[in-house]
Amino acid sequence: GEDSVVLHWKNLGVLMVGPYGDWLRFPYEQTENLHIIPEIDCCRIVTDHSTELLQRVPPTTSLLLRIGSIEPGALLLDACDAFEAGSASSDEAARAITKTGLLTEAIESCTEAATREFDVVMQKRLLRSASYGMHFSYKDPVERWMPMGGATTDVLTKKKKAHQQHLSEEEGEYPEEEDEDEEEDSPTRPSKTAMKFVAAAQKLRIINALRSPSVGFALTSSQYDAIGPNGVVARLVMMKRPALASSIAEYLGL
Repeated sequence: GEDSVVLHWKNLGVLMVGPYGDWLRFPYEQTENLHIIPEIDCCRIVTDHSTELLQRVPPTTSLLLRIGSIEPGALLLDACDAFEAGSASSDEAARAITKTGLLTEAIESCTEAATREFDVVMQKRLLRSASYGMHFSYKDPVERWMPMGGATTDVLTKKKKAHQQHLSEEEGEYPEEEDEDEEEDSPTRPSKTAMKFVAAAQKLRIINALRSPSVGFALTSSQYDAIGPNGVVARLVMMKRPALASSIAEYLGL
């Protein structure tokens, strides 16, 4: 973690000591050579046989998965699990989050936590929860025509104005006409939440490919953001992995 000291003794293994004296030991038996390399958000442990990342549990993941958590993302995760289990209470739980006005926060929390995970099964679980939450992001009849993820602010404002104008005309009131040359937003433009979801899925697909034992280029989400897609492709070329570099460049449109 950012506030821990990581040490290595040959017969003891790796020892992590926290700021208040708490410690964890990670034994590395039958390992002659071991090197600890500091990273921006973790430590990289290189041995004769493997490369591992030692990282503090990210705050987003901790808030979601700790026992008894009442964070919006944790409630959405429980609602999605209940839905997959066939429970009828799943819709009520998701709509309860919607009524609090924290549904967008819950969706983005699940999406962010998925990018911090190393376990593919947990990544899929968190992304499914975010996707499930986006089905409840339609707040009123004005937004029903919006794509998954809810309406963008500009589009929603214009649509509500048109809806109010229609109600005024029914009551016999005719508001002033607006400039016809005003540019209208596309009704199919996704929301920022939906775009974050797609970007997270793309990032996870690339990171998981890099973490494959056949590649051995393990990265965290923060490291990927710091290096950037172009940096990842350049490093793969230097590692003599031109096929994977070409595939990632084509996938991202570089």
